[in-house]
Amino acid sequence: MILDLVRHAGNGRDEFLDGRSDPPQLARLPQELVDAYAGQSWERVISSPRLRSLHTAMALATPRALDVEADEEWEELDFGDWDGQSLFDLPEDALAAFHADPHAFPPPHGESWGHFERRIARALDRLLDDDDPPPTVVVSHGGPLRMVLSQVCGLPMSLCWALRIDHGTRLRVWVERGEAGLVGELLELQQP
Repeated sequence: MILDLVRHAGNGRDEFLDGRSDPPQLARLPQELVDAYAGQSWERVISSPRLRSLHTAMALATPRALDVEADEEWEELDFGDWDGQSLFDLPEDALAAFHADPHAFPPPHGESWGHFERRIARALDRLLDDDDPPPTVVVSHGGPLRMVLSQVCGLPMSLCWALRIDHGTRLRVWVERGEAGLVGELLELQQP
């Protein structure tokens, strides 16, 4: 399956860890994304249920007269006590430890890294249930997009953290079920 993944449009909170929090959106729709991706022939639009993703997904779906399917599996990592906090207000050593080894040092009272991995793997696997899946875009967050790259392309998560995936970035991946699980590769990375 060829799958497009789009990180939601910006909401002015780049320095915050917004996982399950749902801060107010910018007043305008992400028209630059609509224009940038107008040539894509998507027939299915799936989104995280967080407003920042849903608003972006609706803006992409509307010109195509498509409905948006909200799927909780595509939510951002639950950052627990860190959720909604500025990166500058968090303890540097704890944040560095999390980035170095998220299995051993998850956010306090947050989602375990293993649960996050399994959740994204389930979401990807379900997309492959159709024998002939339609051209699909998933609108989600930076964490799930990085997790897809790690799981499908075999990239170490440390490299995925280092990748710049700005708001509105589109990743096109090829993914299929292999003998050892999901396999694939990154085909394209497009910044709007």
